[in-house]
Amino acid sequence: MKEILYTGENLLLGNIGHFCVALAFCSAIFSGISYFLAVEKDVFWKKYGRIGFIIHSIAVSGIFISLFSIIYGHYFEYKYAWQHSSKSLPWYYMLSCFWEGQEGSFLLWMFWNAVIGLLLIFKIKNWESPVLAIVCITQAVLSSMLLGIEIGNLYKIGSSPFELLRVAMIDTAPVFKNADYLSNITDGRGLNPLLQNYWMVIHPPFLFFGFASGIVPFAFAVSGLWTGNFKEWLKPALPWTIVSAMLLGAGIIMGGFWAYESLSFGGYWAWDPVENASLVPWLILIAALHIMIVYKNTGTSIIITYIFTILPFLLILYATFLTRSGILGDSSVHSFTDLGLSGQLLVFIFLFYALPLFAIVKTKKQKIFLHLSYWVVFTLNILLAFINKNQTLIEIIKWIDIVFLIFITVWFVVSLYKIFPSSKTEESFKNRSLWLFLGSLALVLSAFQVLLVTSFPVINKLFSTKLAPPVDAMASYNKFHLPVAIVIALLSAISQFFKFKNTNISKTLIHIFKNFVFSLILSAVLMYVFKIFTIKYLFLLLASVFTIISNISYFVEVLKGKLKISGASVAHIGFGFMLIGILVSSEKKQVISINRTIDFGTETDEKTKRENILLPRGDTILMNPYKVTYLKDTIKGQNTYYKILYKSLTKNEEFILEPNARINEGQLMANPDIKRYLTHDIYSYVSSVPDREKQDAQPWGETKQHKVKPGDTVLTENGIVIFESIDKNVKLSTARVDNEMWGANLKIISQGKTYSAKPIFAITKNSFYTIEDQINEAGMKIIFYVKADNGSVSAYIDIAERAPVRDFIILKAIMFPYINLLWGGVIIMTAGFIISAVKRSKDYRKSN
Repeated sequence: MKEILYTGENLLLGNIGHFCVALAFCSAIFSGISYFLAVEKDVFWKKYGRIGFIIHSIAVSGIFISLFSIIYGHYFEYKYAWQHSSKSLPWYYMLSCFWEGQEGSFLLWMFWNAVIGLLLIFKIKNWESPVLAIVCITQAVLSSMLLGIEIGNLYKIGSSPFELLRVAMIDTAPVFKNADYLSNITDGRGLNPLLQNYWMVIHPPFLFFGFASGIVPFAFAVSGLWTGNFKEWLKPALPWTIVSAMLLGAGIIMGGFWAYESLSFGGYWAWDPVENASLVPWLILIAALHIMIVYKNTGTSIIITYIFTILPFLLILYATFLTRSGILGDSSVHSFTDLGLSGQLLVFIFLFYALPLFAIVKTKKQKIFLHLSYWVVFTLNILLAFINKNQTLIEIIKWIDIVFLIFITVWFVVSLYKIFPSSKTEESFKNRSLWLFLGSLALVLSAFQVLLVTSFPVINKLFSTKLAPPVDAMASYNKFHLPVAIVIALLSAISQFFKFKNTNISKTLIHIFKNFVFSLILSAVLMYVFKIFTIKYLFLLLASVFTIISNISYFVEVLKGKLKISGASVAHIGFGFMLIGILVSSEKKQVISINRTIDFGTETDEKTKRENILLPRGDTILMNPYKVTYLKDTIKGQNTYYKILYKSLTKNEEFILEPNARINEGQLMANPDIKRYLTHDIYSYVSSVPDREKQDAQPWGETKQHKVKPGDTVLTENGIVIFESIDKNVKLSTARVDNEMWGANLKIISQGKTYSAKPIFAITKNSFYTIEDQINEAGMKIIFYVKADNGSVSAYIDIAERAPVRDFIILKAIMFPYINLLWGGVIIMTAGFIISAVKRSKDYRKSN
């Protein structure tokens, strides 16, 4: 077959990108091996590890720049650019295009790992070699996700973001067999409209920065086991753990901001499996942070410290598998589809699951046995990609994986107990350690429940069960987590008053009792302010207030207002405000768009059916405590913005909200608009709009001719047309100057509304033509002309009709009271993390 010489393609950027991916993969392996040899053989290898990692970082930057240049330059010969971008997008949404796809998000993760690795090289001194060796393993695995190398026609390692569109689709679209196929590709498919929000420019980088930072405490803990420095790793790891908790938490809450401002489910958290997948490692990371503090101050609980420090990154990898393997496709609204990387993701998990044990085994016999066990599992999982039709063999491999995971877990825990046989915790209510352990246990229970339900698709896949998530996910999760939140809030209130040793119990109890009494009084006041009278919610309110009051008291009375050592107290204060904000905004939110006439709902709940209100254009509807008027709509890009005027019934105030929506593949994709006040938000979105394309596609009925003169009235099926006058001086910018143009001034009354129309009759030197006027709201198309009739000139209008366009929206509006307590609490808690990270980092530098 003759080779096709394609024209117009820019192959240079793709070739640079492919080269940088290969370089990043190879340099990560080289750097990792060099750092490994620096630990095992000779420190001489450290400099080669550094050189390799710097080259790797440059290569990752090259991948980043090449891919963004392809997206920004609209090079639609590349599949990634065509799939995720379009020419109409502003430059900042080009960034969102970058990480909308799996390949781009893996690259974002790699980029942050490279940044963190460079920081570690210059910050952690003697720990550089073992920690960077582990970071390099991560980078090698992530780089492999972008290779896109095919092994024959059987298996593909990674998915390249630099794949050409014609290569990917030549078998499905004949147009790609043409040399100039690019002439037919004028634009890309564009960015998902739900992602066209400024939070989606900010949220993914923060979230992946949090994911990337999770490798650091993991690497320190494994390095401690590897080098035999079982305790020294904690000091340098602690500030990085705080930073990781802050970054991952910030990324999660930014996702909540995005959901609140861009999604129409009416809130900031939906307990979606993808949301849960990132929440679980954060909860364990917070538990690990508290356990690390216990170990630092008491020297006890080292086994639990190791387990909790290692676990968050493993859960991050598991979350990656859940969201990218396609396994959550039926249970999550925003998981990735499977790109065929499931096998690689499993290898990723198994590799890092085994790393702590590789680090802890010392004898030659143990190492050989462990290596053999791991490589057997590794090989079987690689084979799994090739034998997806042999169900029996798949089941065998599945059970080998399960047995291996159980085996390696038991071996790791037993090995830890052999190394640290005397690790015990002083269990006394006078000891702060006990209270921190209880808080960590509550966090672990919370994480386990979320993880279990989120993992139902995986459990069903493994054991052929039919576990289903709860029908009302929010109610189910809230029922479990309400008492957990109360316990954590109470422990956050009292734990700091206890010391790790020699607590003055009488003085401590006086502090706690005084704060509790004041909190009880304040909670009673807030009960009436927030109008919360349900017992279980009152307990949560009291616990949250108790947390805030106690930590303020601790900051003032114990810490004497020293901000630089108050990180924990500030974070706990923020946590208390967060809980109050979540409680009040969720429990007391009020749907104000109550419809009492027409049923627009499809749900079985009668209340929900009445939470959407019909707004015809131009009409004013009562929506207590407002009168609302749908004024007009404006098309901007692919979205239609609906301008809605709110007028308050209780005060002299009015404002305009502009929620927007578009119909995409038959589905309405709506974005809310929000009016913010200090004490509440008015949250509005359109839940249904007329499909204009379908309405415009309706056929016109038979045209009927009417002879008219000024003052005549024509009765039609859709209404009344009044011929008011003829305007003989019509001027149109598009018409020739020498054309004489007459316009018919018409008034149309249809469905109780009045419209104006002005069809035009134009006279040229040699001929004439007409310009029709179309009034979709009245369902009329009118042509006006003048002709000689029995020696005189008569005016005529031709009217064609169809069903009137129903210009309306269906609106849902919710009032979220005191939601700023949630957002404010997040800011305060983040500030607490920053203060703690700075303090711990300074302590580490002083100790070295």
